[in-house]
Amino acid sequence: MEEIRITVKRQKKELRWLCGCIIVAFLVNVYAIMAYQTSWTELWTQLIWVGCIGTGLYVITLIIRCLLKGIKQLLIK
Repeated sequence: MEEIRITVKRQKKELRWLCGCIIVAFLVNVYAIMAYQTSWTELWTQLIWVGCIGTGLYVITLIIRCLLKGIKQLLIK
């Protein structure tokens, strides 16, 4: 069985994508707090949901990036 190696450069790139998705989810939470004029304590009490939504966004972007890379490879050959 062949070993799969993930380079440090690739790990850093994926970590940046994950952090970006979590930041987007956090900013959406801030927007919702301002739009619905709720208490700012929700910024901290809803962090678990922000993490879940950020992870979900990461998975969605991962699927889209994989599909785009696959289509690109098909078109090149």
